[in-house]
Amino acid sequence: MTPRPDPTAPTRRTLAAAAALALGLLTAVAAADEPASASAAAPAPVAIPAPAPAPLPDPEYPPPVVASEPKAPSPATVRYQPVNVGFMYPIATNAGAPDIFTHLDLALVLGRIGYLGGLQIGPVGWVGYDMRGAQIGLAHVVEGRAEGLELDGLFSIARGDFAGAQIAGLMGWTSGRMTGLALAGMASYVYADVDGVLLGGLVSVARGKVRGLQMAGGTNIGRVDGLQLGIVNVSAEVRGVQIGLINVARRIKGVQVGVLNITDKLEGESLGLLPIPRRGGVHPVVWGSNSIFANLGVKFASAYAYSILGIGLHNRPLPDGKRQAAFTAGLTLGARVPITEGFAVAGDLAGNRLFADGVPLTTHDELYKARVLVSFEIAKRLVPFVGGGVAMAVQGSDSLRFSFLPEGTAGIEL
Repeated sequence: MTPRPDPTAPTRRTLAAAAALALGLLTAVAAADEPASASAAAPAPVAIPAPAPAPLPDPEYPPPVVASEPKAPSPATVRYQPVNVGFMYPIATNAGAPDIFTHLDLALVLGRIGYLGGLQIGPVGWVGYDMRGAQIGLAHVVEGRAEGLELDGLFSIARGDFAGAQIAGLMGWTSGRMTGLALAGMASYVYADVDGVLLGGLVSVARGKVRGLQMAGGTNIGRVDGLQLGIVNVSAEVRGVQIGLINVARRIKGVQVGVLNITDKLEGESLGLLPIPRRGGVHPVVWGSNSIFANLGVKFASAYAYSILGIGLHNRPLPDGKRQAAFTAGLTLGARVPITEGFAVAGDLAGNRLFADGVPLTTHDELYKARVLVSFEIAKRLVPFVGGGVAMAVQGSDSLRFSFLPEGTAGIEL
């Protein structure tokens, strides 16, 4: 049975608190009346408890033991066997001795040795330590340093540094530094630096820096001092040239050439249909001309080069005296050079396709322009420009008609 609450409980708690406060005040007054000698007495020392002893390890759950890798033996200390022949290790003349040093290793399925100073041939080969010579087959592995040639139809793997040529039908892998050529039909991967050429049929990846050429039929990933060539290139830093359909670089000191170029810090030039560096940027542009009355476009500008994707509206005369509305779509490629503070001179080439009623797409109806422009930057997003040049119209299907007219233009870049 639950007890009923006491209605006098809040009153009792209030009286108890008041009594405690009065007792504290009386104690403070008595302490003030004591002699000064009593108040100046040295305080009693404070006892500091001793630290608790460390817990003993649980015998059922001992701490993990980190085993260090055994040191590789010297080639002079292992068994020497000039020629080794086998079917599949340990069915071989080095049965029970996988760490031998040999000059020739022949295997029908799998050969395993410690050191190679010559040639290893077989479908699958394994060198436990270092290799100086050549491995030929389907798949080979070198656990230590490799100098020479790895030529395999499927996989070539080097767990240490490699100096020479590593050629694999599918995948090549080097965990250390690569000096020379790394070529794979599908993917080529180097965990450290590359001094030479790194080629991959689809993917080429370097975790370190490539000093030379990095090329792939698909995607390249790596920092490059030299040339990076592929469909898609991704790099933290490029010092040289980056060529591809899509180029992405955090920092580039050189030239980007492609359709879409993206970079955060550009020290050089970005040449593409859509360059998007932080220096330059993307700007809307509005302009008019006597050849196309009203134009609206997007300007992609790098340090000096630029491109403009634009659309337009024109009202052109017909031979019978009437006028015809036409829509246009075009691309402009040009370069801009500052001449003094605020002023710049630019030159560009443009191509436009006209779309009008009664004009089939199979016939020619294009307008090509060459312009010289002068601009003045009033503010960062307010740059008027004027200029002129020449325009050439191309029309017809079986027989082409060419006509030329002067070009005058004015507009503003935002």
